[in-house]
Amino acid sequence: MQQLITRSDIAKYRQISKSSNDAKLNEMILDAQILDLQPLIGESLYNKLIAAPADYDDLMNGGLYETDGIGYTNYGLKMVLVYFAYARHIMFSSVTDTAYSVVEKLNDTSRPAETSSKKTIYCLNRDAAFQIWENVKKYLIRTRQADFNSCQNIAATGLRFKKIV
Repeated sequence: MQQLITRSDIAKYRQISKSSNDAKLNEMILDAQILDLQPLIGESLYNKLIAAPADYDDLMNGGLYETDGIGYTNYGLKMVLVYFAYARHIMFSSVTDTAYSVVEKLNDTSRPAETSSKKTIYCLNRDAAFQIWENVKKYLIRTRQADFNSCQNIAATGLRFKKIV
């Protein structure tokens, strides 16, 4: 499946390492596209966007637009997707599947961030993604994007952890 953003797109908005582990980041990007973005924009628009992203440059990259003589700014779906993908990257990228179990990568010179810190960053970035989405949603409604179904109600949901004793 085609990715709508890359590591360099994420680096425009969020601090991200220049690690060579693009496979894990690409996994988070695809998860964000399928699990976060597609429910927001609807199946029809999502499928058309994936098939021909160049046809949706204004929607993806944002910019200034005018409706009924009033000027507005569209932040763009790339920004929305960046925040969703970054949230997933922070929360889940350190987990690796091995032949014997799922492990968290460690080395001698660092220690992993605590789960509560990762959860906070995850939630803050998802909240930001939903705030940016509201701007893009207004763009879709104001420009009367035919394939967008504005009746969808997707709520920002938090992530809950419980300790099993």
